[in-house]
Amino acid sequence: MAGFHESTVKIMDKVLISVITVCLNAEKEIEYTIRSVSDQKCADYEYLIVDGGSADSTLSIAEGYSDRFSGKNISYRIISQKDKGIYDAMNKAAGYATGEWILYLNAGDTLFDENVLDDLTSDISDKTDVIYGDTLLMEDNKYKLLKAESTEAFAFCNPICHQASMVRKNIVQNFSFDTGYKIASDYDFFLRVYLTGEYGFKKADRVFCIYPMSGISSTCVTEREKEFNLSRKKNGLKRVAFPHILILKNRLIYSIRKTAVGIMGSRFYSEKRGWYSDGFRAAGLGETDA
Repeated sequence: MAGFHESTVKIMDKVLISVITVCLNAEKEIEYTIRSVSDQKCADYEYLIVDGGSADSTLSIAEGYSDRFSGKNISYRIISQKDKGIYDAMNKAAGYATGEWILYLNAGDTLFDENVLDDLTSDISDKTDVIYGDTLLMEDNKYKLLKAESTEAFAFCNPICHQASMVRKNIVQNFSFDTGYKIASDYDFFLRVYLTGEYGFKKADRVFCIYPMSGISSTCVTEREKEFNLSRKKNGLKRVAFPHILILKNRLIYSIRKTAVGIMGSRFYSEKRGWYSDGFRAAGLGETDA
């Protein structure tokens, strides 16, 4: 196939969990993500990197980790082909997955610790179709806990961070991510699944991942709220009564925060504001640095 590249270490007939990273020109971030996946103690998973045709060294960096996965007898595949954006790539990636469950992890994001996948296997049951949990935000080498909301919060926000969720593959394939959205297709996806009333959502009491906040901007905040409102309307929920006021409020909060960081520098990330220098303390799991 023209424009298609696949590097394979090992393909198992079937595994329990498929961890998937979709990326494009991610040479500065991809190693952090790969290492966190390769460090997992769980033996029943595979790792797929689905690249959109990177022009930098993303692919060569990824291929450099082949031995690390083969040494653990873990299936590790690198697939590179053009796509129409992140959500199109996520849809395509689900077709390559052999696992019963899918966990998407963006380039730059990392699994919280080496036990994440092992711990998640204990949350799987016949009555569960979507498992989700907490996220650690990371900025200026400090960490802050972002607690997942209950599914009732769909009416006014996105209670699920897609990097902190694991979904049965057949659901991902049946519903797919709507490529018409630029930033909120994950919210729309989970909302559509939830509104059927046919699938079990389980909020796990654990931190899934660490999410760097470097990509967040006032533009992202504005676009997100607009698309959240569009999805609510398309799916039969009440739209936020005054969406422009909500957008202005969020942009104001972002601007105030940015100004405070500019003035206070590292002092902004204090424990009083919930920021910790150690991720385990931020997650409430210990008092000593790990």
